[in-house]
Amino acid sequence: MTGKQAGTRRGINTWTVAGLALLVIAVVLISVGLFRDQSPPQPDAESDTRSATAETVNGGSESEESQAPSPGEDVPAAEAESSSKGMDASTPTRLTIPAIDVDTSIMELGLADGDELEVPPLGKDAPAGWYERSPTPGEVGPSLIVGHVDSAHDGPAVFYELGDLQPGDTINATRDDGSTAIFSVDDVTDYGKDDFPEYKVYGNTDDPEIRLITCGGDFNEQTGHYEDNIVVTGHLVRNR
Repeated sequence: MTGKQAGTRRGINTWTVAGLALLVIAVVLISVGLFRDQSPPQPDAESDTRSATAETVNGGSESEESQAPSPGEDVPAAEAESSSKGMDASTPTRLTIPAIDVDTSIMELGLADGDELEVPPLGKDAPAGWYERSPTPGEVGPSLIVGHVDSAHDGPAVFYELGDLQPGDTINATRDDGSTAIFSVDDVTDYGKDDFPEYKVYGNTDDPEIRLITCGGDFNEQTGHYEDNIVVTGHLVRNR
């Protein structure tokens, strides 16, 4: 664990709005290469409405539906409540998402020349990447993990089916200290890249959360990129 990872970080709170914009620019690069024969799965059209309704009715807290564990995983109430205190910092090493058969190693991503966010390599079996200035999975705050959606040369990439996730699905982040942070999906939303809500996605949170990001929406033939980003939001339910 490096000095950057020590301590609890509630969000990417050292960034300015311009700095957050760099992350959006970098996420555009997640669409490079495109598998043109078919389109990746997209979130339900009602996801934006469902999120807005939950915030209005519940004052920003998760709905009962979003808090439910995935089938086959019983999460005792005491464990779910205690998870909000957060885990100690530890670098993520592996990510598994059973509902969409994702099982990938995780590489660390920093800032490249020009202060642009690094992205994972584009190619067959390329891993997902954790942004090292965000909290580690299980720490208080939003842990940020990005991945490619597809490639013209190799076809579907690690996050190709991210848009198929549903509230209650499980995300498991294995960490360098041997522990696993287990998250429950709260929301899967398609955001236009021109209207990407930086603070909503990257801003501070009071509890341990996770953000998975890839490209989605329509493919723009002129720019060579997808027009949207798919963002999966989840909260920590327990650890082992």
